[in-house]
Amino acid sequence: MKKLISKKKIIIAALILILSGAFAMTGCECSVSTANVQDVKICTSLSGNLCNQDSPTLGDTSPTIYVSCLLKNSVSATKVKFTWMYYGDTKIKIDDVTLDTGELSGTVELNSYLSRPTNGWPKGVYEVEIQILTDNAKPVLKQFTIN
Repeated sequence: MKKLISKKKIIIAALILILSGAFAMTGCECSVSTANVQDVKICTSLSGNLCNQDSPTLGDTSPTIYVSCLLKNSVSATKVKFTWMYYGDTKIKIDDVTLDTGELSGTVELNSYLSRPTNGWPKGVYEVEIQILTDNAKPVLKQFTIN
């Protein structure tokens, strides 16, 4: 019985070694992070890099709409994507931008913005998706309304 157990251990160890080598040869680039997005706010003007207060309902004459957040526990060169959407008859992507924290790490203040279209803001519900571009990050969604 003892020999049978040791043979099983050897087979399992060999399989793990083979699978590990296969992943290494395929160049699997997995990126996992402890970074997270907090304190997401919508506003029409910034104080420094952040919104002072959250304004989830805005008027249709606002010249610029900002979203700001804190990126916590980040390492340098963390990439964060902001995707702006409008919920008309269907969900429409307006724009997206990817920011890179460069040399900054720890807690980083981030923001993105949209400028008012020539014909004004369509009234309705909008959403900003904030996504840290790593394998384990879930997007943070922030909705707001233009009246």
